[in-house]
Amino acid sequence: MPIDIAAFIVSRIARGLTYAHQKRDSEGRLLGIVHRDIGPKNVMIAYEGDVKLTDFGIAKALDLMYNEEGKVIAGKDEYLSPEQASYAVTDARADLFPLGIVLTELLLGRNIFRATDRAQSRRNILSMPIPQFSKLRPDIDPKLEAIIQKAFQRDREKRHQSAYEVLNELEMYLYSDRYGPTNEKLGVYLKEIMGHDEPIAASLSSRPPTAIS
Repeated sequence: MPIDIAAFIVSRIARGLTYAHQKRDSEGRLLGIVHRDIGPKNVMIAYEGDVKLTDFGIAKALDLMYNEEGKVIAGKDEYLSPEQASYAVTDARADLFPLGIVLTELLLGRNIFRATDRAQSRRNILSMPIPQFSKLRPDIDPKLEAIIQKAFQRDREKRHQSAYEVLNELEMYLYSDRYGPTNEKLGVYLKEIMGHDEPIAASLSSRPPTAIS
């Protein structure tokens, strides 16, 4: 996938997460929403280029949904944050590590943490050395490399501290010194690889011969 298209898609996911993470109730209380299931299957792209984050089915939020974190793992093994993989209590930053996984999967065509064994996928998330992605794809420039490496900080205090921070860094990367991608450009790209007679939306996990994987 072209680098600018991949970064644009993930910036739109970060935009959706920003809205969810900042959501408040009628009394102004922060709801503390954590999606906990960020991955390609939960991202839909319309042919017009709109990107939507879906399926908050295992999300947690203040007084609304409950899950016994510390006893169970919520989410898919190859798209977990280190907090989820180690049974720790999560906050919104737990959604940002898998956001980095989605970005690198779009750039490389594979999830670097995925293993045939689910437990090994979790171990990879917890301890596998994080590569220099510019060595795996030379057209990844230092600015994008820095964003990816920060997203993959296992210590959440060193990671991006909010989805808005990820959104802002990606938009600065995309638009600060050049014309960047738009919804319309993404729509054209989707139609080129999926064909004009497909349904009105496609998941990032769709896998036709020239899929965006």
